[in-house]
Amino acid sequence: MEFSEIEKFLETPVKHYSSGMYVRLAFSVAAHLDPEILVVDEVLAVGDMAFQKKCLGKMSEVRQGGRTVLFVSHNMAAVENLCRRGIVLTEGRLTFDGTAKDAVDFYLRSVSGEGAHGHIIDLRNAPRADPGQRQLLERLEFYTGGNRPLNGSLPLGSPLKIYVHFPLPRPTDSFNVGIGFDNMFGQRVFTAHSFFEPDRSHGERVGPQVFVCDIPSLTLVSGEYTIRVWLDIGNVQADLIDDAARIQVIDSDYYGTGRVPWNGTFVLKHRWYLEQASGATQGSPVR
Repeated sequence: MEFSEIEKFLETPVKHYSSGMYVRLAFSVAAHLDPEILVVDEVLAVGDMAFQKKCLGKMSEVRQGGRTVLFVSHNMAAVENLCRRGIVLTEGRLTFDGTAKDAVDFYLRSVSGEGAHGHIIDLRNAPRADPGQRQLLERLEFYTGGNRPLNGSLPLGSPLKIYVHFPLPRPTDSFNVGIGFDNMFGQRVFTAHSFFEPDRSHGERVGPQVFVCDIPSLTLVSGEYTIRVWLDIGNVQADLIDDAARIQVIDSDYYGTGRVPWNGTFVLKHRWYLEQASGATQGSPVR
């Protein structure tokens, strides 16, 4: 009961528990029975971050004790961190069996064709997050250095311009566009928003508009990213498309050393240098 954090509902019949409370209790009971095989199916879909972290810790404890954890999840980061071996099922049939990382890569490649690719994306018939919203976002265009159309992939650190086409139905000077970059785990890694632009020079506008997002250097590490785009008019969300487009960032010699960055979410320019330590003489090791 202490692990599940629902002690104050101890006298409440389980049939009155919410689905989240029920899963919390079920996992807590199963994990403390010291089973040889612990089967966990999407338990991280419920509960707050603290409880999810506690569940991951308990599963790691079971695994390190020499027992087996069968962890079923669409949380790719958790799969990679917790598991050594991974399998992918498609309609109940085994389609991949290997290391956890290779299984995640296989799964992500298998679903990566769902988003739109290319340098011009027609948004007029794209599915909206809210089907009742107006379809105001019309088109995205992607360009890299020298205003060259972005066809295929973008080397790490390259410039990126995104043109967002939309109409303003009524005269207004209050409108903004946001662009979110999500990795293939569904995690937001960068948000570009016109609200952050300090040199807003436009006045009242109406009719067709083109808002340009100019990123001098996109420093996200290599991988495929999903583009989420939305339009706010008068501080109210007017249109939103979750999976509007996808771009592929590929490795490059970003630091000019012949070595490709291999870890993390993004890269930053930085310098390293040795400073003479107090009392050190030439030829002495610098700590």
